[in-house]
Amino acid sequence: MTSVDDWDKRFPVSEGLRPGIALLQDMCASFNSQLLVQPPAIAVESSEATTPVTNGVVDKPTLGGKLNPQLQFLRGSPQLSARRNASLRNLTVLARAASPRLRPAVAGTTELGALGILNGGDTEPPLTAGGVMGAMETPAQFLEWYGRVEETEAAGQDAEALAFASQLRERVSQCSQMLGCLDEISSLLSEMEADYQRVCQQTAGVESACASLGSQRDRLDQVASEIGEQLAVYNWLAPITRLLHAPGDRVCEDPEFLPSLDRTEEAIRFIESRVEESKDGELYLMRFAQCRMRALSLIKMHALRAFKALGSFDAKGSAVYVHYSAAAVGLGPLLRALQQRATEATERQVLSDVQNAYFATRRAWLRPHVQTHLRDIAAEHEAEKEMPVLERRVGALRDWCAFMMAVCADECRLYRDFFNCESDGEAGLLRSFLDSAMTLFHEQVRPLIIHESDVAVLAGISLTLMTYSRLPPSSSEDDGTEEEEEEEKEEAEDVDGLDAFYAVVGQVLEDTQHRLAYKAQSFIRANIGSYRITPPDTEAMAKWVHVCLRLRIADPAQLSALLGAPEDLLPEDAECLQWIYPPVDNCRWLIAQIDGCLDYEVQSGVVDEARTACKQNLLGTGARFVRDSSIKSENPITDAESELMAHLFATHNLAAIEGVIS
Repeated sequence: MTSVDDWDKRFPVSEGLRPGIALLQDMCASFNSQLLVQPPAIAVESSEATTPVTNGVVDKPTLGGKLNPQLQFLRGSPQLSARRNASLRNLTVLARAASPRLRPAVAGTTELGALGILNGGDTEPPLTAGGVMGAMETPAQFLEWYGRVEETEAAGQDAEALAFASQLRERVSQCSQMLGCLDEISSLLSEMEADYQRVCQQTAGVESACASLGSQRDRLDQVASEIGEQLAVYNWLAPITRLLHAPGDRVCEDPEFLPSLDRTEEAIRFIESRVEESKDGELYLMRFAQCRMRALSLIKMHALRAFKALGSFDAKGSAVYVHYSAAAVGLGPLLRALQQRATEATERQVLSDVQNAYFATRRAWLRPHVQTHLRDIAAEHEAEKEMPVLERRVGALRDWCAFMMAVCADECRLYRDFFNCESDGEAGLLRSFLDSAMTLFHEQVRPLIIHESDVAVLAGISLTLMTYSRLPPSSSEDDGTEEEEEEEKEEAEDVDGLDAFYAVVGQVLEDTQHRLAYKAQSFIRANIGSYRITPPDTEAMAKWVHVCLRLRIADPAQLSALLGAPEDLLPEDAECLQWIYPPVDNCRWLIAQIDGCLDYEVQSGVVDEARTACKQNLLGTGARFVRDSSIKSENPITDAESELMAHLFATHNLAAIEGVIS
């Protein structure tokens, strides 16, 4: 057997191949000896053998049809396969470069044969070109053979990679196709979006055009409506004329009468504003004006007939007002329509005729009604002879005022049912009518005041008249709220119809107060300033002085204290001490009677005049008489005591006067 050294000498190997051979030896030594088995004596024709090879080892199936686990391990070890393939390829290249005269390798040499040679010659030599097993004599043959085996193995191993690469290329192609489809879809979506934006813009343009067309249509509809309304004005003439010239006396009671009158006024205003622009405008204006005058004349004739019928109604008291109020329901709107249109002289004359007819009808009924009622009231009170004159006079005056106040309020309310009272002219007509009614009241009351001389009766009449007079406006500095102002305005409107009543009452009150002040002055002169002591007064004064001397009363305060507690005195003594000098008593009575019945300044002057006259009479007549009568009495007293009694008498009576005034 040839040793290794002889082998090296016989077959020298260049230094460049030694690393590759060492690597190959290491790789072969690492395999298990069981894996390197003798291949079967069947020629392998090509690299397309049916027996699988993994990492240079034939994959032999086991009895169970399964592969050897070690072969599965070698096939699945990519690191070992990569190292082995790289080393063998390098060795093949080196061998070809070093031995150009190598024999051609056997085409059918298999991997197992090579493995058997590497295993130490235990295996059979490789097959020849004719399929016969042959021996390798030189390393170059081995290397060449091994290179072919490597190429065959590489081709077998690269098939899976090539299949994977082919599949990968197919997938890449599919992905490229999909990307192309996606690009096409993206371009289609972009086009669709552009088309959508264009459609939106076109839709917005259509909407804008529709909006402008809609506004134009509305404007045209409005113009058409205005034209129709303007043309309708001319169509009103025929039905209005037909209505106003209808036969009968109840044309004004037709429900279409007032609307037709309103349309006539509207047509006149419309044609007057366009009389120069419209054809036959003056003709239509004249015809509508005739219809308007015809309607106002019909209202006048209807009102005159109605007032005549109301004047012939025979009733008394409230039944007349009820009858007039019922007639005002249908007649009032017509008369107010007439008032609204009474702007020209002709229309005002028509309205004046209607108002004169109304006032004439009311005056014909109201004058006898008021006279009769005032006489009945006076007769009723005069029949009560058992009552004092003061109560009879004041009671009659109070009933007269209440009756006239109710008459004025009813007449004002009734007039407002028929007419409007907003203008000053209308209020003046009503005021003049009510003044004529209040004249009857003044004629009844004034003689009563002129012929009355009793201060008490005049004072009672003055108080009664002040009760029914209008209160003066409040002089508060603070401005009231809007609600209070509205309430005051409503109250003023409610009493507007009572202006005539308040005016006459104020005039009668003024006459009464003048009469009362005159009679009060006459009373002061007759019963206070010019009073003369009578025998009963002399006797009463003597008793008063006697009781004061007996009770030793020397101070006005002591006398006032005793009069404040009359239970400590004898009844006759208390009666004597309570006696008051008649002028003082008359002054106190007069002041009490005129209190609140006169103007403040006039009342103050009358009171001052009465107090001055009372003091003069008290000091000049009363006190002197007490002093002189005390000296000349049956039981004369000293001069000092008489002076003391005169002073006590004057002081006590002056205190009584001041007490009343305060």
